[in-house]
Amino acid sequence: MWTYLGQNFLTDTKIRHYLGDKIKKIYDESWCTVLIEIGPGKWSLTKLIHEISPDFFVIERDNNLIAEGKLKVEWLENVRVIHADVLDVDVDAELKNRWQEANKTLVVGNLPYYITSPILRKFFGEGKQDYVGGVFMVQKEVADKLCTDVQKKSYLWWIVNFGYDVIYLKTVPAKAFSPAPKVTSALIELKRKDVPLSIDFTRFLSFLEDFAPYSRKTLGAIATMLKKKQNKEWLIPETLRGKRLEELGWWDVWEILR
Repeated sequence: MWTYLGQNFLTDTKIRHYLGDKIKKIYDESWCTVLIEIGPGKWSLTKLIHEISPDFFVIERDNNLIAEGKLKVEWLENVRVIHADVLDVDVDAELKNRWQEANKTLVVGNLPYYITSPILRKFFGEGKQDYVGGVFMVQKEVADKLCTDVQKKSYLWWIVNFGYDVIYLKTVPAKAFSPAPKVTSALIELKRKDVPLSIDFTRFLSFLEDFAPYSRKTLGAIATMLKKKQNKEWLIPETLRGKRLEELGWWDVWEILR
């Protein structure tokens, strides 16, 4: 796992095998044909999961880790190593080059803490359900805020949970890594919703962008302010005017946007 100024590598064998088994189970049960691993680090998880899929993409930007990893996997025909920042990779194009599609692709990895949100948004926060889902190691604080059943919902929660359910799998202590990070980690699963929400994502995103910056205020107060200052009019049902954005459920959102 990466941090901003250094790298923390998962060394706990039990957790690695737990993670590998979970990935294989989801991959098989979802009838996937492609597996993408983000940030393989020292390739310890890669060695456990590369045989799961006939098409296995590894995305790594660190020059030294690429050099080390290629010695281990370059001879494997099913492995494609992409040396780049994951945020810059055109994943759709990479899949098309292998005659594959996102809707049969599982994405996994130990996510760099400082770009966890952009990565999740890239793959799962566009209002679509392109990918089967994912299994990720993230900071526990992030995991706690993302899980589907949390009461208080952040901006990232809304856009990720729009198309996917986020399931908390396991707490991972700092001692499971070397060097040990200063925070506790957690494993989460992103699972594509069985029934997509009947909400227009573009309009929903516009609603979020207007209301999320004032999350401590009630919806009624925000709507009044937006109308006065920006001439934007949102019709908030009377029963919801006293609520804050983080307190809403999907039915409430549908009521506002319908």
